[in-house]
Amino acid sequence: MYEYRIHTLIDITENGNLKQAFPFKSPGGEVVHDKTSLAVARNQNSNFATVLQLLQMRANITWESPPEKINQSLGNLRYGSAYDGTQNTWNFKFFTEQNELYGDANDDPVRELYGDFELVPILTFCKETVTFPTNTFITQDPRTINTYFSYAGETNK
Repeated sequence: MYEYRIHTLIDITENGNLKQAFPFKSPGGEVVHDKTSLAVARNQNSNFATVLQLLQMRANITWESPPEKINQSLGNLRYGSAYDGTQNTWNFKFFTEQNELYGDANDDPVRELYGDFELVPILTFCKETVTFPTNTFITQDPRTINTYFSYAGETNK
């Protein structure tokens, strides 16, 4: 198995089944207690579904855990220069069975993902702590990058 990661400022929380009686806590840890919080949880699920669809254009993927939300300083991360300070980020680890599906393992193993995600629409105003110039994944503008990728290599899974 080959391990990859997506790092984003976009809320990609996986909330699972949202057809329950209020109030309830989603698998993503969100408390859903009214129509407004339900709409946010649905938008989070939609963003996660978009991520899965984009990743699976090139490969079947597996994952062991949902995206992890972290409130962290953006200082040493690869987000655009327009974003700074401490912000909410989401990191999602996923696996493929084959190597070099998203790029050249010796050059840039995630190169193709940048083009696949660039300017794909998202739903905003979930739990993001930054505002984007467009409601899209932005992977190529150095000033406004809100999503980037990393490759962790081969695992023993």
